[in-house]
Amino acid sequence: MSVKLTILGSGSAGNASYVETDETRILVDAGFSARQIRLRLANIGRTPENLTAILITHEHSDHTAGLVGIAEKLNIPVYCNRSTMDEIKQL
Repeated sequence: MSVKLTILGSGSAGNASYVETDETRILVDAGFSARQIRLRLANIGRTPENLTAILITHEHSDHTAGLVGIAEKLNIPVYCNRSTMDEIKQL
């Protein structure tokens, strides 16, 4: 099984990575606007509609800025720890 990792962006302005295997497509963090995430995925020939899940590492806005716009709109499951989920629910 091969694993492909693409850093979509990393820094104080936002963080997001894309991980893909033959069976799974995961967005790790959603720290850019939903529009920016869509554009950055398009640059690698992918779309958010094909995501299997979103993994959020922690609740800082540079990791969650586009989460609601992507996850809720497209009904993508979100995975994170309990304290991060508590903070995300307040978004």
